Amino acid sequence: MNDGIERGAEALDKLASASPKKKQRKNLRVVPASGSFNADGRRVIRHAGGKLSEIVYQVGQALAEHCDNLFSYTGRVVCVHVAAETTSRGVRRPGGALVVHTVAPPYLTVLATRAAIHERFDARTESFKPCDCPFRVAVAYLDQGIWPELPELSGFVEAPLITAEGRIIDRPGYDEPTGLFFCGGEIPGYTPPPAKPTRAAAAHALDTLLDLFAEFPYVTRNDLAATLAGIITALVRRILPAAPLIAITAPTSATGKTLLGETFAGICTGRRASVLSLDSDDTESEKRLVGMLLAGDIVILIDNVERGLNSVLLCQATTQTSVRVRPLGASGMVSIPTHAFICATGNNLQIRRDLKRRTVLIRLDAGQERPEQRTFKHDHLKTVFAKRGSLIRAALTVPLAYLAAGAPEIPNLQAFGGFELWNKLVRRPLVWLGLPDPLKGSETLRESDPDLEGMRSLLGAWAEVFADKPTTAAEVTAAGMSSAMSSEHRNPALYDALQLVCAEKVHPRRLGYWLRSHRDKIVDGMQLKQDARDEHTKAARWKVSKCG
Repeated sequence: MNDGIERGAEALDKLASASPKKKQRKNLRVVPASGSFNADGRRVIRHAGGKLSEIVYQVGQALAEHCDNLFSYTGRVVCVHVAAETTSRGVRRPGGALVVHTVAPPYLTVLATRAAIHERFDARTESFKPCDCPFRVAVAYLDQGIWPELPELSGFVEAPLITAEGRIIDRPGYDEPTGLFFCGGEIPGYTPPPAKPTRAAAAHALDTLLDLFAEFPYVTRNDLAATLAGIITALVRRILPAAPLIAITAPTSATGKTLLGETFAGICTGRRASVLSLDSDDTESEKRLVGMLLAGDIVILIDNVERGLNSVLLCQATTQTSVRVRPLGASGMVSIPTHAFICATGNNLQIRRDLKRRTVLIRLDAGQERPEQRTFKHDHLKTVFAKRGSLIRAALTVPLAYLAAGAPEIPNLQAFGGFELWNKLVRRPLVWLGLPDPLKGSETLRESDPDLEGMRSLLGAWAEVFADKPTTAAEVTAAGMSSAMSSEHRNPALYDALQLVCAEKVHPRRLGYWLRSHRDKIVDGMQLKQDARDEHTKAARWKVSKCG
């Protein structure tokens, strides 16, 4: 095994051995025990015909009493599993990565056999003899579909985090209020932050984080603030109902985009990130993302994006607590949590449509033709892993101090609808300590969005030609494509705008679809409105109105 796998396995092994073998955890919904026990206090399950219901119940009790790493999760019985290094179907996981593993009947048979003494009546000796848990019992247990005796898992974490109320979660095991399973081992250098740090302590913690990124070529200090927002977001993502995508862009390769993404993973998990490569087919890309969400990856790095990033599933994963998906090879739909920290990188990365509003942008620019030839004072990732414990403490101290101060309002800081808790635990604490708004750099996404550019061009040209007169899509295309005796178009601005929004294939039907998808939107004080239908053709009529 490599070092990553050994560390992950060691953490889970320590967790499993931390408690006595026979126990009933108070945070589990265990039905009062029944059945027999031997002199050592171990549950004895006797298998006999006509007793399947009672036997399945006894197996559930035994599993709840003895298995720390067994949960009910998205309609499945699962455990947290240490994965080997894998690269498959566009997903690369480092060795030692922890994932949620569905427990199948053969493995449940092993777990149930460990958890209790199983006996079967031997007619020859007319006595009960030890046996393994029968396979059919394991199948019957899993087929129940609900397992109230098992803890309900919301996710697992490998680093300390805080709740919305400022409670610190840093002890191994299951945390009942949140449903989180802390399966990290001891983190060198980590000591719990004060429950109520002072502002001065938070400022000192901020300096610790800032020192880590001294050699990164940020475009402005806004981008540095966005990086610190990324660190805190990665640590507390499991308790956030919604969190924005962190996008890292630069003009050229070798500027540090992937390294920055790996930094988030290194602090949060102690290893490199699980990487998702996008396919040219959006459907295939979303299947890969579904697989990673199902596996429970803490950090998902979408690396080297080469086209505009616009995904319905990504939009849902940033703003919804769960999504309903159909897993690969399954016939039914399941609801899965979306609380993975998602980071995307790319050269001149373009974020499209609704995803723009759900993104924190980090811009890097080395200002060199060959940024890979730069030299650095330190090995950055080596520093991250060596100082991981102190970095976690520093990152948690910032929001804890803000909460201890009463979470004061920040003057002139605009709301961020749909991300209220992220605002409270991540964005506002950083601004409170004097950093720029982490969302400031994201304003460039709106200005550089091709869809916005097309809308601005078309509405502006439309207003010049038609003013506020209701017009059909056919009339707009006719006006834009008409020409005088020369080769020049009568309305060149409208012609260029139609080429932009219709992808150079101008047709009334294509334009009509675009108009419907942009109805009632406002840009530069102009709003596209649908008017009454044409009395003769029954086609929809549109107009551009001034507003605001």
